[in-house]
Amino acid sequence: MKTKIVYWSVGDLPLNLPPLTAVIGNFDGVHLGHQKLISTAKEFAKNNGTKLGVITFDPHPRRYFRWKEPGFLLSDIIEKNRILSLHGIEIIVYVNFNDELRQLSPEQFVSNVLHPLGVSHLVAGTDFAFGRGRAGDMALLASLGEIYNIKITDVSLKVDNKSAIVSSSRVRAALQGGRIDDAREMLGRPPTICGTVKHGDKRGRQLNFPTANFSLEDCQVPAYGVYAITAVIEEKDIPFNDKNENLRYINLPILKGVANIGIRPTIGDRTVMAEVHLFEFDKDIYGTRLCVNLHHYIRGEKKFDSLTSLKLQISKDVDTAKEILAKII
Repeated sequence: MKTKIVYWSVGDLPLNLPPLTAVIGNFDGVHLGHQKLISTAKEFAKNNGTKLGVITFDPHPRRYFRWKEPGFLLSDIIEKNRILSLHGIEIIVYVNFNDELRQLSPEQFVSNVLHPLGVSHLVAGTDFAFGRGRAGDMALLASLGEIYNIKITDVSLKVDNKSAIVSSSRVRAALQGGRIDDAREMLGRPPTICGTVKHGDKRGRQLNFPTANFSLEDCQVPAYGVYAITAVIEEKDIPFNDKNENLRYINLPILKGVANIGIRPTIGDRTVMAEVHLFEFDKDIYGTRLCVNLHHYIRGEKKFDSLTSLKLQISKDVDTAKEILAKII
């Protein structure tokens, strides 16, 4: 299935799209709460013969309002598109979050955004707020929907086995604390970091553990340390660019490995990087996009008194990761 990607701003011409049954929100991480919304909308779309869509925002509103803060995204746009596609989304509309959008009243949000996007049925969580100052709630949205012939369905929030609401902020907190199991339970899959492999100082190769290195850009940095991982190298000839109108995804080989995320205190480099050592792999993948699934937090990052000590620890980490992955993969 191909997923259509559309970028749209307030004031643009109405989209010439078929009627949409759409979910709306930031969908950062596409966790189980988001998936509950999608599955609800999917049933409605199937029954009423409409396309299944997502209305989301770029940039993330948090980045718009707090542009100086460190990276916090659970997935970049490319990974977000991939996950949404896997859940059956046919159309993803990115609405430009700018000052014009921010200033819309709740009624203007419906008339100037939802209506020109061709939404016939909107599904949102009970806590969805919209319009200037987040003044609109689901009750107001339902009444405005009647005016613009948009059916509104609210969905109760997803609660986990700890009786807590599943949210992107809780997933971020779990990652920051190295609680990979908690993050995985809320996401319904292992947490993932992605980036473009860059040239480094080749020190890993000198230690006999070559690594593929990338920065996390605007994404949430997990707890510094060593992880058992699997990874996928996205093939260069497949269109994964976030602005492609039609994306297609194929099954790619899954590789096992170990990764260090942090500032490499033994080396003295303070730049936050992901260093990924893939088992039984020695191909040139510079410039390719690598997506890494975090399966287990092995240990925290530490400074070693010598490169020899570091090499010995890496060897132990590799053995530990292989044991862990053998049990779960």
